[in-house]
Amino acid sequence: MTRLAIVLGASRGIGRATALRLSSKGYATVLCARNRNDLEKVAAEASGGPAPHIVPGDITSPAFRAELIDAVDRRFGRIDVLVNNAPGPAPGAFDSVSADAIGPAMEQKLVPYLDLVRTTAPVMIRNEFGRIVNIVGNIGKEPAPGMFLSGLVNAAVANASKYLAHQYARHNVTVNCVHPGVIRTQRYDRAVQHMSHTGAMSLQEAEDRLRRAIPMDRPGSADEVAALIGFLSSEDASYLTGQQISVDGGQLTCV
Repeated sequence: MTRLAIVLGASRGIGRATALRLSSKGYATVLCARNRNDLEKVAAEASGGPAPHIVPGDITSPAFRAELIDAVDRRFGRIDVLVNNAPGPAPGAFDSVSADAIGPAMEQKLVPYLDLVRTTAPVMIRNEFGRIVNIVGNIGKEPAPGMFLSGLVNAAVANASKYLAHQYARHNVTVNCVHPGVIRTQRYDRAVQHMSHTGAMSLQEAEDRLRRAIPMDRPGSADEVAALIGFLSSEDASYLTGQQISVDGGQLTCV
């Protein structure tokens, strides 16, 4: 049986690495992101599984989310894996965040994740198999300076995921969170630039500061995160649910 996986944010970074990994393991994949051209490039790189199905769109749109799940169910008759992957809100300290900014921050990540689980879970339950993997971030476990909204949103996703794991466990549907630490992606490059600008330091100094906080003395790669997501998406992870797993080179253990 060919399992089908929906991968959000599949055009770059961890989403791209996950899409390529699942395809290499024989999964049929549905790749979602805003930019069709970027998705087509990822699809062209994929090998091992059926040709990826591309669905460009914005997951912050409720209409797109509903259309996506309905269209995939009608076309394939199953959804075995959902990889929720969306960026968090922009950096900002608590004192600089207005109350009006909290709602939009939740609409950017928490609401799409929960809405997609709500519409995908019935399909998984119908087929008696499901793997839901929410990409969150260590800031949801431990706050970081200047990242108030990201911490707030990620903590909410993690808490909701534990609740959902309990709700769906008897249906052979697992729900787990992956918390990337410092991972070398485009977001990493932007973080380094932000540190350099706000801390009046060079880019190299900013990178060195990030690296020194990691016991492994290096940032991780998107492929290293995708390896865990691939396992959590597999039948081998059948007895693992409700977990919060960090991929961070040991950084969080030192907090």
